[in-house]
Amino acid sequence: MSVLRGVVPALALAAVLLTSCSQPEDPDQPTAAAPAVSTTATAAAPATTAATATTATASAVTSTATATTPSGSVPASVASEPAHPTPTRIPAPPTPSPAPDHGSPASLQVLVNKRNPLHPTAWAPADLTAPDVRATRAGLTLRAEAAAAAEDLFAAAAAEGVDLTLVSAYRSYSYQQGTYAGWVQQHGRAGADRISARPGHSEHQTGLAMDVGAVSGACTLQACFGNTPEGAWVALHAAEHGWIVRYPAGAEDITGYSPEPWHLRYVGTEAAADVVRSGGVLETAWGLAPAPDYGP
Repeated sequence: MSVLRGVVPALALAAVLLTSCSQPEDPDQPTAAAPAVSTTATAAAPATTAATATTATASAVTSTATATTPSGSVPASVASEPAHPTPTRIPAPPTPSPAPDHGSPASLQVLVNKRNPLHPTAWAPADLTAPDVRATRAGLTLRAEAAAAAEDLFAAAAAEGVDLTLVSAYRSYSYQQGTYAGWVQQHGRAGADRISARPGHSEHQTGLAMDVGAVSGACTLQACFGNTPEGAWVALHAAEHGWIVRYPAGAEDITGYSPEPWHLRYVGTEAAADVVRSGGVLETAWGLAPAPDYGP
């Protein structure tokens, strides 16, 4: 149809040219009139050619598309595109464990020594309970977790034929005042400071410390307890149940106290194992300053 549209005007133009050639020239008309018609015809011919070329190009494109894209298939240009790689998911780093709280009296890892008193000094734990163990007197209490750990320690010792007894446990601030005053009367202030804590500086006030002894009473609260079967067993196995010997021999310049193989401090099994691996001294294991005295 587009070809016919181009042919019909061309035929009409030819007829006009033939007619003009057969008629005589009119002297009154401008001689340029005929060339004007000729120019129009010349311009029309390229339009017809362009239309024909456009039609051919469209047909070629259609044929190419039909030949390269079969029904239901993906065009080659799309199929050849590289697939986007799946991004690698990087796992989040593990959440670090919170740092131990050595300053809060409620913390199981509170540090109490001659340079680090309790704050407030008259603080008292709220979860005191009496452990179900043999004791030298009734009413001895510890914080709940420490009491349960004491029961485990005593049971493990008994299973190996070692009979322990609980000699001392929690002491209130006022109780420690009387204890310390009694030692001062016997040994003077300097002597008392080597064997007893001033009020507010005692681990017993935390509810996390206890003094143990042999059921036989041998070497109770004496350095020779470390040489008894009971003392030797405690030194070897206390950490397995979360306890450490708080004032070991050879550490007085760090702890500020003479050796006390009977005095145990509860810190939990993981922390106790760390203390043993670090040499057995709490301040050293926790990277804290020595406390040989009360300071200036």
